[in-house]
Amino acid sequence: MWLTQLLERNRQCYPDRRALVDERRSVTWSELHDRTLRLAHGFARLGLRAGDRVAVLSLDRIEVLETYFALARIGVLFVPLNHSLTTAEIGGIVERTGPAAIVGEGKLLGRHPDLPVRLRIALDGAEYAALADGDGDGGAGAPGLPAVPDDALAAILHTSATTGQAKGVTVDHASFRAIALGWLALARPEDDMVLVNCCPLYHGSVVVSLTYLAAGATVVLMPGFKPQTALAAIEENRATHVWLVPQMLRFILRAGARQGTDLSSLREILYGAAPMPVDVYGEALEELGCGFRQVYGMTEVGGPFVTLGPEEHPPLDRIPDIIPSGRVIPGMSARVLDTRGGEAGPGEIGEIGVRGPGVMRGYWGNDEATAEITVDGWTLTGDLGFIDRDGRIHLVDRSKDLIIRAGQNVYPTEIERALRSHPGVADVAVVGVPDEDYGEVPLAYVVADGEVGAAELLRHAAGLLAPYKRPRRVEFIEQVPRNPAGKIVKKLLRTAG
Repeated sequence: MWLTQLLERNRQCYPDRRALVDERRSVTWSELHDRTLRLAHGFARLGLRAGDRVAVLSLDRIEVLETYFALARIGVLFVPLNHSLTTAEIGGIVERTGPAAIVGEGKLLGRHPDLPVRLRIALDGAEYAALADGDGDGGAGAPGLPAVPDDALAAILHTSATTGQAKGVTVDHASFRAIALGWLALARPEDDMVLVNCCPLYHGSVVVSLTYLAAGATVVLMPGFKPQTALAAIEENRATHVWLVPQMLRFILRAGARQGTDLSSLREILYGAAPMPVDVYGEALEELGCGFRQVYGMTEVGGPFVTLGPEEHPPLDRIPDIIPSGRVIPGMSARVLDTRGGEAGPGEIGEIGVRGPGVMRGYWGNDEATAEITVDGWTLTGDLGFIDRDGRIHLVDRSKDLIIRAGQNVYPTEIERALRSHPGVADVAVVGVPDEDYGEVPLAYVVADGEVGAAELLRHAAGLLAPYKRPRRVEFIEQVPRNPAGKIVKKLLRTAG
């Protein structure tokens, strides 16, 4: 029951320290513990029981993490939803996971009125407030609530598969504990940490926030990333750490407000989800004067399982073309697998596999997909890389045609399927092309069937795909290049793009 133990320990050790901060309010560890316990009793009174699922649809705010902790306390799985998904996409996740309830901001719930759930609770409404302010035993005993073992499932965190359909990654309490303890053993937590979280709480990146909360850190939440908001949060909260993706750092460096902002409290910038461009790293290293910690992870293996600390990041005068990802955390194991499934030697490129107590229990309701990424107990990451003689993992390329747009995964097959549903499309291939602001963006190559324009196809895609998945532009070609096996040769299209 790791998430509950986390709260109980920090209430005992740091009762008056701020635990969470958002743009509306802050709560101490004592307040967070007690509110979470009251919410847990409130959810139980509504008939939610161990093993049930509850979807959560919200921008980042204190109530989101309160809800996660409260549901975990009674053995109910929280299912975060990406608020930028379309109604069809959210409906698909709800259909596959079967939540008994959905908790979220009222305006977001209003966009999806027909979801098949028994309960709809607006976390900015009166019903949620009554649950949080209702009766509940503030002591550790919490009579009337079930005992939740560490091997009980705590969450279904969604990612995407190569088919483009979101897959639910099942995570238990033991996974959260293993990742937190292993990560903190290398990150060496300090007693006064304040982490500004620039990343959303609806996918695997939430594990970073939970890990630093486990160390008693204050975590500052923002409803969405804006560079000026992030700068203000760092200054106002005297933040020691900030968690972001590299393109967010690029935006921060460009922000006009940066010159007038006091960032002297910063000790570490944690970055992940995409490779760090060396020009961004060099500029940030020179101008911000703080340390950097790389976060390499995957939702299916519990989140962050590899890190490169500040002491191993290159100095300004010796920045390589690619910065290593780092070493695997204690308690987890990683190896590079060759094409035969054996272990590759130092410096040999292969697919990175992971095992250990942080690894997911499997994809929700999809044993076949779970088996596809599991080889002899190793979970395959889909990333190609090598391990050097000092144990550092180096990422070389992705084994799939994944597009990473500002830290968000975009799968070409999903865009291709959406465009193919238009009667004017005979064939289509989507590739990622470099973009100064977002790292990569999707470019669609279309073979037309009759008269159809690019603007019409972009409108068609907009009705089916979340904004970050939509192609930046459409190029018309005579034929999609394919090899003798019928597979698209996307390397040729990337060169053309």
